[in-house]
Order: sequence, then C-alpha cells, then structure tokens
Amino acid sequence: MTVQLIPSMDLLDGRVVRLHKGDRSQATFYGLAPEAWVERLVTAGATRIHLVDLDGAFDGESRDAFSAYPRRFPSVRFQLGGGLRDRGRIEAALDAGFDAVVGTLAVEKPRELAGLPASRVIIALDLRGRSVMTRGWVAESACDSADVFESLLALGFSRALVTDVERDGTLAGPGLEAAAWIASEGFEVQASGGLKGLADLDALAGIPGVTGAISGKALLDGRLDLSAAAVRSALKGGR
Repeated sequence: MTVQLIPSMDLLDGRVVRLHKGDRSQATFYGLAPEAWVERLVTAGATRIHLVDLDGAFDGESRDAFSAYPRRFPSVRFQLGGGLRDRGRIEAALDAGFDAVVGTLAVEKPRELAGLPASRVIIALDLRGRSVMTRGWVAESACDSADVFESLLALGFSRALVTDVERDGTLAGPGLEAAAWIASEGFEVQASGGLKGLADLDALAGIPGVTGAISGKALLDGRLDLSAAAVRSALKGGR
C-alpha cells in the first residue's frame, strides 16, 4: 500500500511552530509566513495538508487563522484540528471546506458526532503508550479505549489520525506500534509523530490500514527536501 506524505503546519500565537512531544514550553518557532509556507507545499505537489490551531488545542477556543485556505487553495484537502470541542465548531469547520480533525469530543462523547459526514471527520487519537490523551495532550482520558473505538466505528467514523506523543517533534522515527494498534482495531490510519525521512513511509506502508504519514518538523527543517522528485511524488500519494 502507498502511504501519502501529508504536511502539517501548526500555529501558536499566529506563528509557525513545532513543539517537542507536545510540550508548549519546548516550542521552536519558524520565521515563515504561514500562507507562504502553504503555497510552497502546494507548489511542491501537496494535495492534503494538516493544519493545527494550537491555541485552540490548549484553551479550547478555535480561531479563524486558517479560514481562507480552502478558498485560496481549492485543489487541496485541508484537515483542521485544535479546539473543535463541540458540534457547532465541527459543523462550522466542515461548512468552511475543511475536513475536521476531532480529538477530545470524539474520545469523551463520541455519540455527539452522530450524523456528521464520516468521509470528512478524522478522529484524532493522541497516544502515550496505550493511554489516549485529550485537551492538547495534557490530560489522560478516563474513557476506556475499547469502548471509544467501538462507539466510533459503530457510528461510521473509521478514519483516524494517530499521534505517538512521545515521538512528536523528535525526528526519532514514527510510532509503528501505535499505528499498528489503531489500524488493527479497524481504523484507516494517518500516522503522526517522529517522521524523519522517506524510509519511514516504507516502514509504515508495511502496516495494513496505514494510508498517510504526517510530517511537520522534517519538512520545515529541510530534511525532506521539497525540490526532490521523491518527496514531490510522496506528497501526491505515490513513490
């Protein structure tokens, strides 16, 4: 199976940033204009981009920092996460043209997602070992993961973005065990956290059910060179 390379851009205080293991105190800011960086990704061939409102993730209030992107770049599927903690905000994101990435609400109250279009809702499962984290990765869910998975799949939500929190922003390689666990539960998985090079896509491609890999830091730091033919191909979903 081919694993698509999906660029990620996180904003904190309106600035492009990468956190180390989700820790707000370990932030690396990049001197990039957000829309200009997205334009570079699109020019390189990206057809799906993951956007994260970290202010919303931490304080629960989603912003409008990305609102113009679906209209500005109509050839791209944008998936939006951070602060989508009630149905109204999710519906607003969908109406604006985003695919909604839903974490805390999906884990704590999965039945509140009933009736939303399953093809445009991606469940964010942020893991520390076998624990599911919520609220910007600062709280461990009290919900039993098996019950959460069963409820979500019964409602038709089978797409999951799986982040190995201990690897996020580390360039230590992807969390293969985390991706394999969630895929084995019946989800179609985008793996996030630790991606350092194209060889990691090959490792993930060996796991049935993994279709995408999120990369933030490796692209921002130039470890994945947007001018390289292999990277451009991976952005389009092929190698």
